[in-house]
Amino acid sequence: MKKVIFILAFAISITSCSQNKDQQSTTNSKKNMYDINQFIFPEAKEITQANFVEKLDSQIKHYDNEPVYYFRINKQNCLIEIYVNDISIYDDYKLSNLITPIEIGNILKSGSQKVTVKMYPVGNLNNETLGVKDVSPVTKITEGAQVMISVINIDEKSTKGLDDEKVITQKVSPKEVAGKEYYEFNFTFDAKVPYEFEGWTKGQNLKKLDQELVRKKALEFYNMVGQIHINKDLDAWLKLYFPSNIRNMSFIYADRKYLNDLLSELKQDVTGNDYTISPIKDYKMEYMGDGRLVRLMTNSQDPDLRNGGALFLKYGEGGISVPGITLYLPEGRNLATQGFMMWK
Repeated sequence: MKKVIFILAFAISITSCSQNKDQQSTTNSKKNMYDINQFIFPEAKEITQANFVEKLDSQIKHYDNEPVYYFRINKQNCLIEIYVNDISIYDDYKLSNLITPIEIGNILKSGSQKVTVKMYPVGNLNNETLGVKDVSPVTKITEGAQVMISVINIDEKSTKGLDDEKVITQKVSPKEVAGKEYYEFNFTFDAKVPYEFEGWTKGQNLKKLDQELVRKKALEFYNMVGQIHINKDLDAWLKLYFPSNIRNMSFIYADRKYLNDLLSELKQDVTGNDYTISPIKDYKMEYMGDGRLVRLMTNSQDPDLRNGGALFLKYGEGGISVPGITLYLPEGRNLATQGFMMWK
């Protein structure tokens, strides 16, 4: 199972003790290490574990019709990555297919949505499956490789059975993919949704900034995300995570039960394990959202780690949590003096 925990926040804290005297000491230590207020949006300043669900629930609107868009994907003899509006939403580096539909996030408003499908050769997967050791890996996409991808729409207020699915469009990869080390094809579909979000659209174009500064500040951010998990500072995490949660939960019109389950998962993610941070190395910077977002990605080709974040948090006997950190710099914010924020 791919152990990727999508973590879109950062902070540094000191693990709290249980008694008041120790808690006061911890608070003072935190203030000496960072001021969390510079890293959170105004709407998240009062968020705590106690009010997270209530505050988030109050931000989610419900409608007579609640459309959600999904992919149904069938692939053969290839590995894939899928982007929507230049944001990575799904990858599959194994030979098998996923039967369940894949929810399409990152639809900020009604209108045309761009889909990018990236295809790769299977490498050594066939040999590993067959137990063959003396055959070279496949380094080019073969003639039998194909991706069939359908965009479907379902009203969340329906029974959500097969009869409720409406196929918006269906695309098949072209035959010209054969013989290539990598192939990419694009298509668009029209979405009609009852909401509209600003999201990351007003972020600065990070490609135009000093790239060494971008790298430096991104590394600082990633290491701080690791520190918040080491310190098990759940309230800080919830504050930083709150704005993106408004968008993500609104996409699916989440109800109160779903939000309570989300809080339980976040609590487990942050406080459920004793983590250690592995040094960040062997990575690359990837820009998304037309250059307004950046993430540090591992170069590992392990199917369970590939296309994941470069920060590895180790726990237990061989456990690894890989935070999915996506960085954003709002208009008017100074990267050198104020640093990154989580994306909205």
